[in-house]
Amino acid sequence: MAKRARRHPDLILLQMADTEGFGFTYLSAEDFEYTADHFMLPAMKYAKADMSDAEQRRELAYDFLWRYFSKPDAKGYYRENVRWIVAAAAREKFAAEVEAGKMPRVIVIARKAGEAGGIVIRDGHEYLEHPGYPLALIVGKPQNGGGAAQFFASKAAFEKVGSSLPSQETWLPQIIYRLYAQTPSVVMGLPKPGKKGEMGVECMALAFGERAKLVERKIE
Repeated sequence: MAKRARRHPDLILLQMADTEGFGFTYLSAEDFEYTADHFMLPAMKYAKADMSDAEQRRELAYDFLWRYFSKPDAKGYYRENVRWIVAAAAREKFAAEVEAGKMPRVIVIARKAGEAGGIVIRDGHEYLEHPGYPLALIVGKPQNGGGAAQFFASKAAFEKVGSSLPSQETWLPQIIYRLYAQTPSVVMGLPKPGKKGEMGVECMALAFGERAKLVERKIE
């Protein structure tokens, strides 16, 4: 069976530091286009740029992405408009892939390694390989567009954080570590109050159409 044409990513991972950033979800091509346009249309109008000029669109999207990397705590940046900016930048970077229906399912945006610096926008193919532990944990759920993310370069790095005491800032790794012995490469979680006022967590593992295991941990 031929694969269905893909014109949007399921997930864009914005890695601001080695272990911190965002994971933004897009549920359809329409959602992705709408999100990218939510930034691009007013930004191009304000800059008096030509929306039909691919080079001008690309320069503007990359410029705002670089501004965010330079000063992520600057006034005016919040989760939703950063989601718009990364969607616009990813759409310009993978314009040919969007047109051909071959958009990567996962896109990674991060600083380039080395002294030269810069930003790379790339196919996050490693997130489809599912090593058995989470490469990224995201506080949020797909229907809400994602949220803050933590990244883990190795199983040992995840286990170190997961086995530590939770805090107000870091609690999802500890919950996932306690609940699951094996997971797909991305797991999302969101606090969910119970009927009697108790607090739980609603979890969702993302497999991106590939084979992956979610194995509950045996509690002795």
